[in-house]
Amino acid sequence: MKKVVERCLGKLIVSCQAYEDTPLYGAENMKKMVECAVLGGAEVVRVCWKQDIEAARTVSDDLIIIGINKIMSKDQTIDDIFITPTFEAAKDVIDAKADILALDARITPKRSQEELIELLKQIREYAPDIGIMADCSNLEECLFSANSGYVDIVSTTLSGKYKQIEGPDLELLRELKNKVSLPINAEGRIWELKDIDDVVEAGADMITIGTAITRPHLITERFVNHYRKVRGLGN
Repeated sequence: MKKVVERCLGKLIVSCQAYEDTPLYGAENMKKMVECAVLGGAEVVRVCWKQDIEAARTVSDDLIIIGINKIMSKDQTIDDIFITPTFEAAKDVIDAKADILALDARITPKRSQEELIELLKQIREYAPDIGIMADCSNLEECLFSANSGYVDIVSTTLSGKYKQIEGPDLELLRELKNKVSLPINAEGRIWELKDIDDVVEAGADMITIGTAITRPHLITERFVNHYRKVRGLGN
């Protein structure tokens, strides 16, 4: 196991991201968000795009950064691979000094198993020491990634993309704990403190929380909607 991966075991990872249509978009804002996460005790962050990863790196040399590079378009479909989908996207993350590279490891009509293996091979040849996290949507993808020989962590990041799931995907986590020897990252729909209890019980070796910590407009929306419901005001 790579040392940087070992250092992630038992850690809570804070995903610090903001899109162009939100007020916190931009590298300077992301630096401040990462600083807030570190102030709160985070030792590992997940950051998107080269400029934001570079900004996060200035916070601390000791901070573990999981880097991604989302490539998105207005006409994107559910089967489009969008988290670090190409070698060029991965190279940007690696060159920005991320410690771990996360990528979309789904197998879809738009990306075959062979194409995923070729991408992983290219990444490993370019950066032999970088950790690789496979963001998956189901058990089959997790098993394929784990058995590829190129991946260091499997993650439930994209679970729920194809079916509605309330809360963390505990069923997938339990299956992974029984079938995968690699470290498991629980990510997705972790909103409550009890969710942390549940994913740890299900076998997660580390967890990633994004929206519930770092997306203020969605946190606000959640509370406003619940309050309106309590008041009988509807949406």
